[in-house]
Amino acid sequence: MTNPESAKELLAFHKGLVSISCITENESPCTEYLHAHLIKLGYTVELQTIAPGRENVLAYLGKGRNPRVLFNTHIDVVPPYIEYREDEENVYGRGSSDAKGCMAAQVQAVEELRKEGKVKEGDIGFLFVVGEEVDHIGMVKANDLGLTPDYLIVGEPTESRLALGHKGVLRLNISIEGKAAHSGYPELGISANDKMIDLLHKFKSIKLPEDDYFGKTTMNIGTIQGGLAANIVPAFSKAGISFRIATSTQEVLDLIEQALPREQQLRDKITIERLTCWERVRCHSVPGFETFVANYFTDIPSFTTAKHSLLYGPGSILCAHAPHEYINKKELISAVGAYKDIVLKLFAESQ
Repeated sequence: MTNPESAKELLAFHKGLVSISCITENESPCTEYLHAHLIKLGYTVELQTIAPGRENVLAYLGKGRNPRVLFNTHIDVVPPYIEYREDEENVYGRGSSDAKGCMAAQVQAVEELRKEGKVKEGDIGFLFVVGEEVDHIGMVKANDLGLTPDYLIVGEPTESRLALGHKGVLRLNISIEGKAAHSGYPELGISANDKMIDLLHKFKSIKLPEDDYFGKTTMNIGTIQGGLAANIVPAFSKAGISFRIATSTQEVLDLIEQALPREQQLRDKITIERLTCWERVRCHSVPGFETFVANYFTDIPSFTTAKHSLLYGPGSILCAHAPHEYINKKELISAVGAYKDIVLKLFAESQ
């Protein structure tokens, strides 16, 4: 159980993290804070440049650069930045749950294990990455670091449950070209919005696949843009669609092509741009934890060199991107013990 002094250290570190604005593509202020904090704690720290002002953080004990257990979460947060505040029970602010709670608890868990003499050089390390909220570029580039951990423990808000896996994701942008005309003479134009409405209705009629383990595939029409004014027949229309895939991305792509054959795409001047395409993931688990399958997506499939991956963290995804994002202090403190428990069970498992 985390003692009061350790809990105080945890909450202070968490406050420092949440108090820094680190929206995707502007992660450097948080990276600098992390770098200084981990150096002060005595870790060997490397920075991996992803782009100017964007760096991953790799930290480990001594010369143990390729630890058998690697903690991971992401540095970046979604916009807009929301300032840190707290009350007796909760901490509020952007990233308080997603994912600075995980980050702070992971570091504090290892600090307690170090003080207890339960980890040594080569046992454990941290990989904190940029870009998870947009394109996973930090985790993709982390494959170049030459790391081959037996276990990757990824921190995301799972409500303190171990995830047995998560769905895949497919994101598409659809563009339709029409022909502009005066709205008083619509027969002289071709409405791109009318075509888009018909197309999206057709997509909503698709019977999406299900899986006994991962549940239902779902579709969200997230953005729709089209036309210039109400008195002009719209010459363009765009839509952004996200699928959460319970089976395979190819199965969903095949269903899309059945609903919208390539011949029709060419004839009606419809373009489908594939933005993101990742398969579902099964995760490793250890006994003693409540489990579930997550509907959201993580960096796990972007990192290809870990033998096993686990997904666990304090906080809830349901408030993670919301204006009221928060994390319960007791849950955050309890996560330190949970992460320690996971690590020790993995050590025992791998002996």
